[in-house]
Amino acid sequence: MIEPLLRGERPPLVIGHRGLPVLAPDNTLRSFELALAYGAAGFEVDVVALADGTLVAGHSLDLAELCHDAARGDAGVRTLGELQRLDPELATLEQVLEFAGERLTSGPLLIDLKSRGHEHALVEAVRRHELQDRMLLCSLERSQLVCLRALAPEIARSVSYPADRRRLSERRVLAPLIPLALWDMRLLLRHRIGTWLEQTGAAAVTLHHGVIGVDLVQGCHERGVAVIAWTVDDADVGRRVIEAGIDAIITNDPRPFSATNP
Repeated sequence: MIEPLLRGERPPLVIGHRGLPVLAPDNTLRSFELALAYGAAGFEVDVVALADGTLVAGHSLDLAELCHDAARGDAGVRTLGELQRLDPELATLEQVLEFAGERLTSGPLLIDLKSRGHEHALVEAVRRHELQDRMLLCSLERSQLVCLRALAPEIARSVSYPADRRRLSERRVLAPLIPLALWDMRLLLRHRIGTWLEQTGAAAVTLHHGVIGVDLVQGCHERGVAVIAWTVDDADVGRRVIEAGIDAIITNDPRPFSATNP
């Protein structure tokens, strides 16, 4: 069974962002294994759909990103076999779920949905592996979460915010602009989060650390909703969001935040 998402008196859960990408290619089984080995309670995986509907672990259909710089172009026009010849570590959703069923004990599996229109296949796969009670389905699209609520109310959902599909928050050259952008996002979030939670029936919110404050965390907790911060790699940022009361941290390197290391 998954640990309660709400923190209570325990330390925040540590969740590997796409595994442990500082030591292994992201969104691969090897990366997930390392995240757990180095103390993460669970891990997050991005899931995208190929043209034939096959769900695979990847952030986008950009070939260089999906196959870790093995080639350039559009992965959406390639078959799974072609992609796995380019990158043998490219994992299908089925492989990820099988791995999670074997290796996850109490921590969560976060699936960050990057494609729409494949919700039925996703739910069927989760149920086939009997992982409903260890799963958190995350999406930027509220309408997708509403759909998942109707399809599988027993599987927990999380509202993600804000969108960062191009990983702009990770680009140092844009760092001076980020605080101003986050200020505007915090204001929007304050006004709309209640509506979003009512629409989706979400059990959690997965938020960029820059939009998280004490008032927001308290408001979510009053609703029984957990707050998960991404992507936290800086110790000072980690201390700030922990002091704000967040329930879990998503990080590219779980080691500094984990109480146990090999």
